[in-house]
Amino acid sequence: MIRRWLVVSLLLLVALHCSGSPEPTPVVEGEVDEVEGVEGAEETVPTEDDRADVDDTSVDPLRRANIELYFPSALQTGLVGEYHEIFNTATPTDRVKQIVADLIGGPNSRNALRSLPSGTRLRQAFVLKNGTAYLDFTPELSESLGGGSQRELLAVYSIVDSVALNVREVRRVGILINGQPVDSLNGHLDLRRPLPPDNQWILGSGGVKN
Repeated sequence: MIRRWLVVSLLLLVALHCSGSPEPTPVVEGEVDEVEGVEGAEETVPTEDDRADVDDTSVDPLRRANIELYFPSALQTGLVGEYHEIFNTATPTDRVKQIVADLIGGPNSRNALRSLPSGTRLRQAFVLKNGTAYLDFTPELSESLGGGSQRELLAVYSIVDSVALNVREVRRVGILINGQPVDSLNGHLDLRRPLPPDNQWILGSGGVKN
């Protein structure tokens, strides 16, 4: 009887021990169980804004602008207009460079002639706040121009009119050769000061698009 009571008592003690509250799990300082609510946690989750190939609809695509370049006419004395298209960039200097590049490339119409000698390159362009644009060309512009006063006049006003009549920030154009001012290209037209556009040499539009 006593032995049975001892056995029962031992079983009760074991049961009580097993049913006791477990010891709390130690918490490591700085450890968190959930990301939610933790400052900065949302930055670790990639979003569409983080993707390089996401289209940003808030940025307007680069627009284009129609311009009219002026080349010497193949049929009569004067300049004929030819429509081209350039990127409508924010800075006037970029637009000026595009215009001169198209002039150097020559006309698309058979009724117009090249205004600048082959091999001519634009070294640099500057547009000042006072409305003066300076165009710095390589020596080919002067050395390879040839012809007389008419050839020189049409070459100069092909540049001046094409730039000043298409870039609203430009009111006059100065021409440099190798970074230096010049008296003239071929001894006829004074280039010591920047020139304003002169549309008396423009015969009309050729209507040819680039």
